[in-house]
Amino acid sequence: MIAIPLDKKESTTISELYGNTPYFAFLDEETGTFKVVENQGCGDGMNTAAFVSDKNIDSTIFYYMGEKVYDYLEDKGLKVYSCLKTHYSIDEIYMQLLVNKAKLVTKENSSALLDSGNSACTCKAK
Repeated sequence: MIAIPLDKKESTTISELYGNTPYFAFLDEETGTFKVVENQGCGDGMNTAAFVSDKNIDSTIFYYMGEKVYDYLEDKGLKVYSCLKTHYSIDEIYMQLLVNKAKLVTKENSSALLDSGNSACTCKAK
């Protein structure tokens, strides 16, 4: 299962946000089916990373992600992919995974791929 950040529950395109993303699509990499869930850690990158790692998720993809969030997810055993700042749809991400074209972030390439961005929180006030 891969976690894909979304701006809205009905979105089908990756969000530029990660820690501040209000929703995730949890995509089954074998079937291509997904379910959308509310990000219980929304508003904080580390809380979001903990939320994702606590689910039955083995990987995630990002548009912007900071180094601390990446390190946490990697330490928890998740594969982390970059969309290379491209607004991919869920279907496009699924197809990239099928043909092994998704860009895996590693310690060696992380400094070139990670960027926390400047996005403001879009989470609902609780």
